[in-house]
Amino acid sequence: MSALGRNLDFVGLTDEETREELSRTTPAPYVEAFWSFYVDGSLDESVVSPVVAEVTGRAPRTFSQWVAGHLDAFE
Repeated sequence: MSALGRNLDFVGLTDEETREELSRTTPAPYVEAFWSFYVDGSLDESVVSPVVAEVTGRAPRTFSQWVAGHLDAFE
């Protein structure tokens, strides 16, 4: 990532590992809702919503802009 000047490694979990990890701290109905939304595809977040601009009074930032404003969180 260019903002950090170093790479960040990402290691994904299998579905089974994810369920196990979520189940440690999250009630079962929420784990199932997560699965329904993100794994089964019942949640479509591809639609752009004007809510951020309406609530904050300014346009939303890009991910790169957010990272640049929060670099200290990655160190």
